[in-house]
Amino acid sequence: MDLTLQRFGAPAREMVGLLQHAPSAAPRARWLLCRPMGQEATRTSAMFRALSERLAREGCEVLRFDWHGTGDSPGEEAAQSIAAWVEDALAAHERLAGGDTPVCWFGMGLGANIALRAAARARAAPAHLVLWEPVLDGAQYLRALMQAHKDELQREMGHRWSALVAQGKAEEPAVPGHLLGFEIGARLADELQQLRGLPIAPALRRGIAVTCAVQPAQRAQIAEPAAEAALRVLAVEDRIDCMSSQAMGSALVPQDVMRTLLALLP
Repeated sequence: MDLTLQRFGAPAREMVGLLQHAPSAAPRARWLLCRPMGQEATRTSAMFRALSERLAREGCEVLRFDWHGTGDSPGEEAAQSIAAWVEDALAAHERLAGGDTPVCWFGMGLGANIALRAAARARAAPAHLVLWEPVLDGAQYLRALMQAHKDELQREMGHRWSALVAQGKAEEPAVPGHLLGFEIGARLADELQQLRGLPIAPALRRGIAVTCAVQPAQRAQIAEPAAEAALRVLAVEDRIDCMSSQAMGSALVPQDVMRTLLALLP
């Protein structure tokens, strides 16, 4: 596969990404892949690589990248925010967009929330958004991260959480602070606490088609009957717990993800 390293973004918010080229000079589509946050990004890295390679084999150009302050991109982890990552998504889109080739975005976890906000502001709107298990309740998401943090320490040390705390080997997780080895700063913590629902309407008003995949119990929170033609809501079939180390080592892409993306190719 033909890959080139990309450095882009404003000087104060440089990012690093990989551009996977299509086999032909005229790609069928261009895809921007928006990763989730923290440990979830680490544990889905094989999945994003496999998605990029498959889309490229199907004749697409694909850009996957690390948000500023994450992964291989420079920046302070504690200084990041959803609002700033929205600007990163817009910069990544500008790097990829151009000509008449349709551009589609795939976002997973918090990356889906960021992509949705950015799409409503992009100078040239993407043709399609695929939002895979976006965060619908930020406070609940933070609680899940805290519990996953505890579970990992209990698994690694072989003791119950209460015993680890009593022995001074662990502290109760909190934000701002470190969860699962990644730092959540004050601004990001505040944004997550306030995150509720999924504001799809602005993207739909721009004529962007949206596919949103959520757990079956969450489908009622997404459906907007007035926008049925532009909004498709799916129930996630093959779910991977990306907050757990037990998901490590799996390079397989859930088949419902792959089927959904391939079905959108022109």
